[in-house]
Amino acid sequence: MATVTERKPGVWIARVFVPPTGDARGRQVAKVFRGSKKAVKGAVTAWEAEVRGHAPSSVGATVTDLLTMWLGARAHDWQPLTARDHRSRVRFITEDLGTVRLLDLDPLRIDAWLAQMRRRGVGQGAIRGRFSTLKAACSWGVSRRLLRSNPVADAAPRLAVVRRSISPEPEQVVALLHAAAEEDTRAALGLRIAAVTGARQAEVVALAWHDLTGPALHIGRQRHSIGGEVLLRERTKTGKHRTVLLDAGTVTAIQEWKAEAEELVAAPTTWMLSVPGAADPPSPRWLYAVFNRAAKRAGIPAGRVKGIVLHDLRHWAASTALRDGHDPVTVAARLGHSPDTLLRIYAQEIEKGQVGVAASLAARLDGPST
Repeated sequence: MATVTERKPGVWIARVFVPPTGDARGRQVAKVFRGSKKAVKGAVTAWEAEVRGHAPSSVGATVTDLLTMWLGARAHDWQPLTARDHRSRVRFITEDLGTVRLLDLDPLRIDAWLAQMRRRGVGQGAIRGRFSTLKAACSWGVSRRLLRSNPVADAAPRLAVVRRSISPEPEQVVALLHAAAEEDTRAALGLRIAAVTGARQAEVVALAWHDLTGPALHIGRQRHSIGGEVLLRERTKTGKHRTVLLDAGTVTAIQEWKAEAEELVAAPTTWMLSVPGAADPPSPRWLYAVFNRAAKRAGIPAGRVKGIVLHDLRHWAASTALRDGHDPVTVAARLGHSPDTLLRIYAQEIEKGQVGVAASLAARLDGPST
């Protein structure tokens, strides 16, 4: 069992003895932790488990233990903003439920926790976020045999869910591209790639010239910023790389911009949408700003409340493909979704497609016999 000593307010040192194994001698390991006593307790438990090479006993494990281990195991797979959001929510969850033993965490306690947050005036969005974070952590805990079942999933409360999957009209997308072309070639190309591939903005700005081979565009990288520093991740949001086939017009537009960029700097460049000669790919914020300027120039309402946003080009790519009769498995692969996720998000488009299916079947049955 680790011993924890407070060196000064908010600063703790933990020591744990690692028994001898094989030829290795026993040793004492120490580490400094910062924060409140309750938060440090959970962090020390997870650290001790890592040092000793086993998880803490689920009999005495608390919600804090679970959340700390979950963050440590999963954070490297998440996007930076996702990791930030989960850590922020974990702080609030720990304040409310941190000392609760996993054995005592049941749907009734979850219901009481939700009621407590509502009485305190916590907004629906914040409640929904904290609930989903704890649910994900408990799901991970079930997979690691810290929990027999997921008490958060079993609680199944009624939480208002706001899904936004607005699909712009084709005329609006065309107008956006024309408006962006008035700004410059690079801006127009960035929005065109976003529209024809359905790629996320962090994926679009991270494209390099060598990602394009003939009409095949390889998408497997993201560009983010952490503390003002450029962060390139060699993975997509879902962790899977994918290849998207482009139309001839988009391939030509990319080749023409490449020739123009290399003529400007008189040397090969690396990043498809960077300022010619720049060492780093542009920020996703650049592409979002391009979108907003193009929307304003084209007279198209922009914004989450009364208009469209850049991510809606992704929805447009998916819904258009589904409306045109392309199968969901192919569309899902193109966007980097699983088919189940695609069907859940775009259920309305699938439902609209039912009309076409009914007409096709009727044509076979009621058409002239041969």
